[in-house]
Amino acid sequence: MSCRHCAYLFEAALASSTGAADGRAFPLPGDAPRWGRPRPFPVESTKLFVRLHLAERAVEGVALLQARRVDRQRAELELDAIDLEVSEVAIVNGETSTPATYRNDGRTLRIDVPLELDRVSVRIAWRCTPRRGLYFVTRRELRDATPDASAAPTEVWSQGQDEDNRHWFPCQDHPGARTKLELEASVPTGFTVLGNGVLVEKREEGAWSTFHYRQDEPLPPYLITLSAGRFEEAHETMPATSGRGALPVDYYVPPGHSGAIARSLGATPRMIAFFEERLRTPYPWVKYAQVVVSDFIFGGMENTSATTLYDRVLLDERAALDVDMDSLVSHELAHQWFGDLVTCRDWSHAWLNEGFATYLEHLWREHDEGRDAYFYGLEQDLEVYLDEDGGRYRRPIVTNIWASPIDIFDRHLYQKGALVLHSLRQHLGDDAFFGGLAHYLEKMRGQGAETRDLMRALEEATGRSLEAFFDQWTQKGGHPQLEVSSEHDAGVLRVTVVEKNTKAGEPAPFVVSLPLRIVTDEGTSTHILEVGKARETFAIGTKAAPKMVMIDPDMHVVGVIENKIATPLLITQLETADTARPRWRAARALGTRNEPRAIEALGKGLASDAFWAVRGECASALGEQRTPRALAILVTAVGDAHPRVRRAVASALGRFRSAAAADALAAWIERGDASY
Repeated sequence: MSCRHCAYLFEAALASSTGAADGRAFPLPGDAPRWGRPRPFPVESTKLFVRLHLAERAVEGVALLQARRVDRQRAELELDAIDLEVSEVAIVNGETSTPATYRNDGRTLRIDVPLELDRVSVRIAWRCTPRRGLYFVTRRELRDATPDASAAPTEVWSQGQDEDNRHWFPCQDHPGARTKLELEASVPTGFTVLGNGVLVEKREEGAWSTFHYRQDEPLPPYLITLSAGRFEEAHETMPATSGRGALPVDYYVPPGHSGAIARSLGATPRMIAFFEERLRTPYPWVKYAQVVVSDFIFGGMENTSATTLYDRVLLDERAALDVDMDSLVSHELAHQWFGDLVTCRDWSHAWLNEGFATYLEHLWREHDEGRDAYFYGLEQDLEVYLDEDGGRYRRPIVTNIWASPIDIFDRHLYQKGALVLHSLRQHLGDDAFFGGLAHYLEKMRGQGAETRDLMRALEEATGRSLEAFFDQWTQKGGHPQLEVSSEHDAGVLRVTVVEKNTKAGEPAPFVVSLPLRIVTDEGTSTHILEVGKARETFAIGTKAAPKMVMIDPDMHVVGVIENKIATPLLITQLETADTARPRWRAARALGTRNEPRAIEALGKGLASDAFWAVRGECASALGEQRTPRALAILVTAVGDAHPRVRRAVASALGRFRSAAAADALAAWIERGDASY
């Protein structure tokens, strides 16, 4: 599931469920630890026969479930079933069936199972008008033209995460459960249904069409999907590889939008091929489909083999100047490995789904746009996480205390989880990191995983001990907050690092290895500072005075680093560093220096840096200065070739409270811009 493109939804949920930001406490008073659910009868096979009554927004269904007895002392099969009007429950034996004793309290369906049965098959008939889990949606343009609220829906789609599929069919609705699946869905003729797995057949029966899907590999119930509507379709096939057969790649979009498929979703086959190569694991399912629906409540949902996407994914040509949908598309695709092939065992470890999917967005960007774009995406994730940590609450990535599972689908889970994976990659090196991930995916294939399973798999593959790393970054909240300064005298560079979270004499809450890259006339050297105290000074021998002292140039440390390096060194870093991250970090630091030379350096960077993000950061830094000279420089940059730089320039001009800035913006508005 992606929150990157639908943060507005989570903001409201988090504001109501996490308490005041000044208290910084994540759990609400009274929240208790959540532990794994007992499953004395795991459901191993599910067959669903459903008919969608659009006018009534109702589901009529029959489920055939096969369960295996694990606990010999338990005689009840328990199923999640919220507001299902159950009309029949029977135990099935071949061609015969026997009515079963059951209790339905509106939340849980409890079925008595004879003690002599090691395996049991049950048939359940029900009807429901679901409030969650399955949504009947009238498209916006139809609603505008037809005010009648009773107008028949034109799309139906499910959304199971976190635990909502229980609202439209009986199941064991928990991420640690897995079941084989067959789905037969009947809809009015003219509608198309998309489900998990392979389409076995389509039948026409009078005014109804029935679509029969089969998913042979077991999947968690929350990843079961049903989407129905009148769609335009596009299909392509990826050639077979040594690890899999030919792979259908399918697209379904609302009528009139097929022209946006290539623009918004066209990179999908290249993404699949890249992830297969990078993860050293073939795409695991029989197809990959993406369906775009109206009014979807998230950005996307990674249902096994069949992702659902919201309709904002369909970009027109002008919108595509500013944004692309690659982050969302790659995020949901990445879940087919991390979340679907291997699923978190319970929601406490949901970062194994969402942190990985967010990190694989960055891997795709690294592959498609280059290393500088990769680091800039991570930088943005860091800002998003820090905003939540500083303004709302602080929590460990792994926690089992919440009011509802949706509470933990936040910036700690997504963005910080991705940053920790990047840091782990830096810690291990590429070969060990990606080799370890391949081992993890193979070892845990088709299972529910906890964080310790990832750690142990990486240890097995690399021979490293990773307990300290995982304890620090996944079991504890917060991050390092460092202040770094330097001075050079008599052939020695003294670098002072202050851990601002720590009182004098106390050990630092985070122990980090802080890389330092020093450039002099004699060459470049890299040094690793082992930081673990409140204040430490490191002496580094260097005869020539440094031209640059770059702090953590490749982002090993997930946290805040306040750069107190001297202005001349920062200017040189902005002008000459050979990678973009040190340049934009220098620009940010110079934005806090109210010095004419800092402003001129930022202006030069805004005019000439090769990477758009550095130019944008220079614009933002000039906006922080808010001097007449900074304003004059910004006005010259309103015609930058990159729309994201122009957006940064406009935002920076908006920070000035002057008629000149207002006039510049008004003139810009009057002449227009190619970008929205």
